[in-house]
Amino acid sequence: MSHDGLRLRTVMRSVAFLTAGALTLPVLTACGSGDDRDSTPAAAQDIALAARTEVADGGTLTWAVDAFPETLNTFQADAGPATTRVAQATLPSMFRLDARGRPAYNPDYLESAKVVSTAPKQVVLYKLNQQAVWSDGREIGADDFLAQWRALSGKDTAYWTARNAGYERIERIERGANNLEVRVTFAKRYADWRSLFSPLYPKDVMGTPDGFNDGARGKLKVSAGPFAVDRVDEKGGEITLRRSARWWGRPAKLDEIVLKAVPREKRAAALADGKVDLAEIGPGDARRIGLAERDKGASGPLAHGPGAATSPGQALRSWAIAYGDDEEAADAEQLARAKTRKAIENYADEQAGLRNFAVRKSLEPAYTQLALNGSTGPLADERVRRAVARALDRQELATVVLQPLGLPAEPVGSHLALAGQAAYADNSGALGEQDTAEARALLADAGWVPGGTVKDTKDTKDTKDTKDAKDAKDGAERKEGDAAKSDAAGDGTARDADGDGTYIVGRDDPKPGDRAPARGTASADAVLAPASSTAALQQRAVKRQAARFATAADDGERADRQRVGQGGAGGGAPRPRPRFSRGRCGGRWRWPGWPGPVRTRWPGVAGRPAGSGRPRGRWPTRWRTR
Repeated sequence: MSHDGLRLRTVMRSVAFLTAGALTLPVLTACGSGDDRDSTPAAAQDIALAARTEVADGGTLTWAVDAFPETLNTFQADAGPATTRVAQATLPSMFRLDARGRPAYNPDYLESAKVVSTAPKQVVLYKLNQQAVWSDGREIGADDFLAQWRALSGKDTAYWTARNAGYERIERIERGANNLEVRVTFAKRYADWRSLFSPLYPKDVMGTPDGFNDGARGKLKVSAGPFAVDRVDEKGGEITLRRSARWWGRPAKLDEIVLKAVPREKRAAALADGKVDLAEIGPGDARRIGLAERDKGASGPLAHGPGAATSPGQALRSWAIAYGDDEEAADAEQLARAKTRKAIENYADEQAGLRNFAVRKSLEPAYTQLALNGSTGPLADERVRRAVARALDRQELATVVLQPLGLPAEPVGSHLALAGQAAYADNSGALGEQDTAEARALLADAGWVPGGTVKDTKDTKDTKDTKDAKDAKDGAERKEGDAAKSDAAGDGTARDADGDGTYIVGRDDPKPGDRAPARGTASADAVLAPASSTAALQQRAVKRQAARFATAADDGERADRQRVGQGGAGGGAPRPRPRFSRGRCGGRWRWPGWPGPVRTRWPGVAGRPAGSGRPRGRWPTRWRTR
């Protein structure tokens, strides 16, 4: 890594960003306050802010990413975090989030952007920066906005779009006084209009389906940012961004940014070896860097890492086996000892390399949302949606994800704003606290019972009286008929391919203009998913909650069976347990009502020490019963 005079490791730091899990149900959550004052942030920032004048010019920053991007078009289904990183450095963004997570217009591209009318339609007027041009010299103008809207509106299925939120609300886009003024008229009012056209692609990419689908997958011929794509090395897993000579704003400090694909489990080794300078890490690697900082100047073996937990007794036993009479066991033990020594040496070298790094922790202005599709299927019943909300423990999800990082484990209380942003208000009280019993009661009231079959999706909106009037035979015939029709039509009903009755949340009926996913492929619906570093933690937490919910139902059934007992109704006594009694050289198990005891004996043992439950001599490798 070259810094051209920059102090050693002054810009080298690793960051850990994880977000709290949020559960938001539009039908249950109230709107946030209109107060313009900022709320208190959930955690203080730890970003080691430095003035621009203190940062030297030049150098290359190698930034670790999870995977090499499959596409450079952020609006395609296979776009990933690396795609977003490239777009942020090379393409226009009309709005950016400031230090407090508030959207602010980007003066490099905009002179102003505001709502100029709300009746009869919402109209937003963008005035573009006159210096803003694409790398081919063409000015950024209304035709680029128009092309992107047409591509993402969802009306033309030839465009392979993964998301069109907000763009489908636009009714028309027009030029203002000139090409640098853009008037956007919305058919329906859209509060989050600041999120649109960020990033903005040139009309060469958005203008035609072929350009959108293939024109920006492996390269960006035209860009308009402080950096431009210089080299794409798919085999080496690297994308190099070089400082753009056509950039009209303040020039970037770095000469190059190299985005390098490094798996999470190899981040610590890559940082220690100097292969990457900046990386998002997990709690385990953060602890390692903290230990490396603590061990500066210490001598002797490390008190952590491979082999640190080996006790003196275990070490003596290992030595005895390695140099014992059993040659086969000795060879295996010596090989294991050699591997352990090598692992200790590698760990010590990595810890020495990690001492020059610092960990910065902060909350990211994002959240994980569980959105329930209430338009069809079982979730069309409000009681079912409320049951899901009461069954999930949002606090546990936040604790599992954030507490290991030393961040406040506070769930997000609004789906309109985040803590620290204007208008944030905790409206999660509408959901109620986690309550398994209440969730079961709501499901029972909606007609769902433990172990029951999944109901037909079109019956979820029937009234309770209508459901009660249908007998079991007619219900079974209807389900069989509907299942056959669904399989024949391939209409995307919420059942899995194996026909096991699993309902998949969020796979709703396609909207006009949406492309149906190919048979055997995943749904084309846009999905908000947690970051890869937190998805596994949140999934395990949800599974634990589901297990507790199921256990509660099983406990009720088990209690009912115990009341019935062996002798039929009337509350028979529970089945007696076996009893164990020790003898001189063994013991015996006795079941009440069994003809005789089952004895256990340690072979070859004469007796046992006084007052001890163990026999004298060496423990046998097998037990014998008679």
